[in-house]
Amino acid sequence: MKWFNRKNNLDEMQELKLLKIESKGFWLGFFGLFAAILVQIALYGSEFADRAAGEFIVFLGMGIYLIGGCLKNGIWDRHLQATPAVNIGCSLLAAALAGLFNAVMSYREYHKIGGAFAVFVAYFFMLGTLLSVIMCACSALYKRRRRQLEAEDRDESLSSAGGNQDSAKQE
Repeated sequence: MKWFNRKNNLDEMQELKLLKIESKGFWLGFFGLFAAILVQIALYGSEFADRAAGEFIVFLGMGIYLIGGCLKNGIWDRHLQATPAVNIGCSLLAAALAGLFNAVMSYREYHKIGGAFAVFVAYFFMLGTLLSVIMCACSALYKRRRRQLEAEDRDESLSSAGGNQDSAKQE
């Protein structure tokens, strides 16, 4: 008796709905892990590494898979363009949020507003720079892959159009 059937039993509508369900499930898991990591950092502080290593590894794996899959398939985003201005803006926003979170954690730990501000500034500049470089590098990889995919599509369309003309000439 076969338990696993390789034949797809779904029609196109069901397949599309299943893909949407899987996509929402992925994003629910991704942001759920992110929230769990933030809560554990807030609760455990310096003991975070001991308590949330598993969640962090799964979260990191999901992020790397998502970035790699998108770059491999020439996909950037539904709404944002792969421009330096957008990349730097998104990087600075993420750096500001990370800096703010770490400044709040620093203030909670040491009760010094000056220290918390210094933590914010340090995180903002370090992460802003690092994320901007990473985003611009990924953008360059995306653009190069997009050109490769478009060239392959042009080659296929030319070869299929040429093949049709050759068969017409033979008749």
